[in-house]
Amino acid sequence: MKLNVGKVFFDETSAIHRLMLNMEIVNKASFKLGRVECDVLQFLYQNKKPTSMKEVATTIKVSHSRITHLMNSLVKKGYVNRYLGVEDRRFFFAEITESGIKIAEAYKNKNTILFEELVKKLPKEELEDIYKTLEYWQDFLAKMIEEVK
Repeated sequence: MKLNVGKVFFDETSAIHRLMLNMEIVNKASFKLGRVECDVLQFLYQNKKPTSMKEVATTIKVSHSRITHLMNSLVKKGYVNRYLGVEDRRFFFAEITESGIKIAEAYKNKNTILFEELVKKLPKEELEDIYKTLEYWQDFLAKMIEEVK
């Protein structure tokens, strides 16, 4: 019987996707935020300056309408401040608040600990191959998405 490589790859990546969705459920339980909201906070935290909504949307790869919805939610929760630009009042800027910084740090710390624990359980002699495979997979998915667009 011939192995259908495409089907096996699809099945395995689908399983990983389901697990990532389950991680999002854990994040929602822990932080009362979805993964994309956490991604926005992480980006604003790392950027350390007021950032245009367009730059945030482009960086985390969401649409203009989606970033507006996400920012409304984060502003309502007190994690982000949003304001009109001083030089050009057509543009909105976002800046993380102290409460948002605490959430961003907790999210990063929790995920760092989870992944450190995972890596400890992996065979050390296979880590380099695993990292290379993850890089290939990321490149493959990015190229696949670009082709679909």
